[in-house]
Amino acid sequence: MHPRLVPLERSPAGYSIPRELSAGWFELRAKRGLAGYGLARALRMLLDALEGLTALEGTRTSKGQPFVHGELVPAMLRVDDTGVTRLIPLAPWHWSEPGTLPAGERCGHLAPERLLGDPIDARSDVFSAGTLLWEALAGRRLFETDSVDTIVMRLMGDKVTLPQLPPELSWALPLKAVATCALSVDPEQRFANCRELAQAIETVAGEQVATHADVAHYFRSVIARPPSLPARHSSLSALVAPARRSSKPVEPRPSEPVEPVVAPPARRSKRSLWAIGAISCLIGAVGVSAVARYHAAQGEAHSATQGAPVLGAPLPVAAPVLSVSAVASAAPAPIETVPSTVEPAVPPADDPEQATKAKKAGTDLKAPPPKPRVPAKSVHTPDRAAAKYGI
Repeated sequence: MHPRLVPLERSPAGYSIPRELSAGWFELRAKRGLAGYGLARALRMLLDALEGLTALEGTRTSKGQPFVHGELVPAMLRVDDTGVTRLIPLAPWHWSEPGTLPAGERCGHLAPERLLGDPIDARSDVFSAGTLLWEALAGRRLFETDSVDTIVMRLMGDKVTLPQLPPELSWALPLKAVATCALSVDPEQRFANCRELAQAIETVAGEQVATHADVAHYFRSVIARPPSLPARHSSLSALVAPARRSSKPVEPRPSEPVEPVVAPPARRSKRSLWAIGAISCLIGAVGVSAVARYHAAQGEAHSATQGAPVLGAPLPVAAPVLSVSAVASAAPAPIETVPSTVEPAVPPADDPEQATKAKKAGTDLKAPPPKPRVPAKSVHTPDRAAAKYGI
């Protein structure tokens, strides 16, 4: 058996891989293609598969026709413990009934003539290899769908274009033309066989292709839990960067435990605690703000009271009440002329309530300070006073 092919043995369902032989080998995920392994490692794996296909192209079927593999897809590849990629030589359609459709997950790597049921030859395998090369360059799948109609319509519309490569992969720019040629819808425009395609890749890549030791080291250390590919990539540097050799072996990382799903009641309780905390903070903030406003208002009132100007002169002290003897002995006083303007009456000194009201009225109305007014004295004669009081 060729070193780039997987040995098979007969089984009730057709053919199978011997378990004792394939122990420690790695399988490729169908939905990943050759994206995300690093361009240097992906090219090494693709060249190994093309070498196996080249070996099969020289064989003949029982009817004497050239053998065609027809399903160069990731599910048909295995990486052994030395880092060599091997191709499973027979696909299920080889021993199935004529016209059997391929599995849906394999449609994204098959040639359009294979999907439409037309006759195929070695150039159909060239198309599949071109799909794998496109994925290695772009860092993502070429066809994200398994719908045959969608794939064929896209191919017929000539919408297969490669994205721009990062600067560190400038050496791989000629590989875009190689992939475009291999992906031609018309088989006549593709490479004649897998040998020509492999030679074109080796001419461009040269020493940039990774070694089998690099591939083996990568699969032993990383492939146990490969990174999932995002739907869109803003930069392809991390996905298609060249392989780096390391002298220190990396131990396989243990699989991380799956975090348990949080039950809805627990989420509700957490939300309740957050809500209670938020309400408490809000109430505290409102209380502090109210206290601050109250103290500010008190301070403003106190300041206004102390700094307010005194309105008006102090009220005059009421004239003392004359005694009878003083009245009797008082000399006759001239009659004073009462001014024409009416002045507000001055409350007596012994009535504080009236004095307070008058002071408020004077303050509110901001009236001019009242002028001291001497009450008018009656003109008395000594004789009349003596006669009135019996003196």
